[in-house]
Amino acid sequence: MFSKILILLLASQTLLVKDVKVENINWWDQQTIINALGIRKGQSISPTSIRSVLKKAYLTDYFDELYLKATAEDQKADILLKIRENPKLKEITFEGLKSLKPSKIKDTLGIKENIPVSGATLFKLKNYILEEYKNKGYYGTEVKMSLSEPDEKGYVKISVSVKEGQKARIKEIIFHGNTHFTSSRLKRVMKTKEKKTIIFTGKFDEEKFNEDLKKLKTFYLNNGFPEARIDSFKNEVKGKDLFVHIYITEGKKYYFGDISIGGNKFFSEQELLKRVKIKKGTIYSQKNIDKSIEELTSIYGDSGFLYVNITPFQEGIKDSSIDIKFYIFEGPRIKIRKIDIVGNTKTHDEVIRRELDVFPGEYFSREKLIKSQRDLYYMNFFENVEVNFTPTNDSNLVDLVFKVSEKYTGNVGLGATYSQLDGLSFYFQIQQPNFRGKGEIVNFLIEYGFKKRNFQISFTEPWLFGKKQQAGFSLYSLTTYYPQYTVQRNGGNISYGKRLFNDYWRIFTQYTLEKTNVYDIDSILLTHPYYSYWAQKGWQWSSAINYNLSFDNRDRFFNATRGNIFSYRGELSGGPLRGDIHFIKQEFEFSKLFPVSKFFISAASLKTGYIRGISHPDSVPFYERFFLGDVGTYGLRGYEANSVGPIENGVNIGGRIYFIFTFEQRYRINDNMYLLAFFDAGNSFKNVNTLRPFIVKKGVGVGIRMEIPLMGVIGFDFAYGIDSKKWMPHIQVGTSF
Repeated sequence: MFSKILILLLASQTLLVKDVKVENINWWDQQTIINALGIRKGQSISPTSIRSVLKKAYLTDYFDELYLKATAEDQKADILLKIRENPKLKEITFEGLKSLKPSKIKDTLGIKENIPVSGATLFKLKNYILEEYKNKGYYGTEVKMSLSEPDEKGYVKISVSVKEGQKARIKEIIFHGNTHFTSSRLKRVMKTKEKKTIIFTGKFDEEKFNEDLKKLKTFYLNNGFPEARIDSFKNEVKGKDLFVHIYITEGKKYYFGDISIGGNKFFSEQELLKRVKIKKGTIYSQKNIDKSIEELTSIYGDSGFLYVNITPFQEGIKDSSIDIKFYIFEGPRIKIRKIDIVGNTKTHDEVIRRELDVFPGEYFSREKLIKSQRDLYYMNFFENVEVNFTPTNDSNLVDLVFKVSEKYTGNVGLGATYSQLDGLSFYFQIQQPNFRGKGEIVNFLIEYGFKKRNFQISFTEPWLFGKKQQAGFSLYSLTTYYPQYTVQRNGGNISYGKRLFNDYWRIFTQYTLEKTNVYDIDSILLTHPYYSYWAQKGWQWSSAINYNLSFDNRDRFFNATRGNIFSYRGELSGGPLRGDIHFIKQEFEFSKLFPVSKFFISAASLKTGYIRGISHPDSVPFYERFFLGDVGTYGLRGYEANSVGPIENGVNIGGRIYFIFTFEQRYRINDNMYLLAFFDAGNSFKNVNTLRPFIVKKGVGVGIRMEIPLMGVIGFDFAYGIDSKKWMPHIQVGTSF
């Protein structure tokens, strides 16, 4: 540290310091230096204390040179300190530093302007950078330091040049101190992996590794080791290989002992213990303690205790068991004074309020509040829905504020659409699911294309007479060109629906009267008697009633993160309703969505249906049968539209029974977009006797879904038909599940 330290102490005996003087001071004042060295008037000095002074001098960066002289007389000594101070830092610059932040280096080492600079400063700086790169898994890193000559004021500049080495790949993760769990079990907890395959490249990611250390700690906490800790880790680089050493202190394994609750007044201890997720004699688990706190908070939150606080305590440790007591501070029971709606620039207040399950004058309920927020999201009118609490002068009352952000919910447009099934068509459309801001659904459509000629007008009132029931009507003339035939439908319908139970259940019924004609049937199809029979029918009247019982508790309509869908749909055409077409159709659907992580959502769906003629099972028009392929209601990606079904004499006659299974792994980019990878499997069979559940057509692929203003939900999939051995693009408008 010092270029030299000179000491003159003529006497080896103990002397009393009479006076202390410091010479050659530039940066520091005399008292600061005296305090730093710990030598003062009136204290005794000896060779031992002088060594202590030197040690203190060594530990500071103040001095480049120190000269100490003691002049003794009558057992007293005058101390003279001649010093040469280290220069001060004016500036530090870094070059080639990519994987480290200069701010982190400076903050960790306390490097800033005006600090004294010594050889030790440079030594610590270089070693710290090398050690950090080593911890990040780099090998061969070079660090060069240069120090400028002091300027006329005594300031210097430090220049740091870094040549980053190569990333070492993790050869092995080595655990030390793990006796209860094998190393392979602990490795499964971590995302950081050893280099083994193309997938597991062994790359060391510091941020990911730090998360892994937390996961290891959590793993022990949830498996009986509350005293476990991750002591440290060390990266050992050997050539291009990285060996990661993790040092663990497991501690003793514990089980839950007696479980009790204190501080509770509103609920009895017996009631609360039923909600606790831990039992005496089971392995200690912090996760189950946290779940218990959530459950207890929930039961209090649903009963008006907004400010409840629940704290678990370790009441006692007996051998290998820990007694846990949940102490509850209930706080006041809160009522809602008023509810404010803000941010709704279009949607009327009453349209929002009628969806709420919370009301002024009621006790606060966490469950009802969560459902109210979900129901507002599910309306699909708002980009965002926030709930805030506003305290009042009365500590037993709060005001609720629902802050919504409107999104564009309809369009008036002229444009073009394309799908594999219908080809290119042009349209003029007025579509408004929130007409006049009252939640009414209005749709007017004129569409003309190569395979599609449509006219439709419809209206739905979602809250008929101010109650949770809907009613609507539709008039239409729809002409759809399929690859091998054309179907024209002219008619109308009236509908009625009602919410049941907790609003997740709904019942819906619709009566339809329409006239249908099928023409331009391909000559190949006409070789089959089934098609030739219906080709001679011409216009046919259909009088049908549809009924639907459904359950849907998704957290939002599009890009949901969790929830279940169940639907039973039935249709009775003809029979007692008269008309020319007579059949019964029944379909079931079950879908489930659940989060895997913050951004990844898994979604699975199973759909099946059955149709039969009333007079004869096969007396069902072919255009009402089940043809699978492409996207939509009977979509099977990787296959052309209407291509999957039973084949007779080289002709697809459509099935009377079908099923489709779909699994999607979704990645949410934001609320309005997600990517997906999917697997589809399904088939359509002539009848129940020919049903073969394990004979299916399969498709895999990737896709994207976007909700775009003025256009709604648009999707694109690129699929590979495993059985067709073909790649195929699919464009989808609207949501599937």
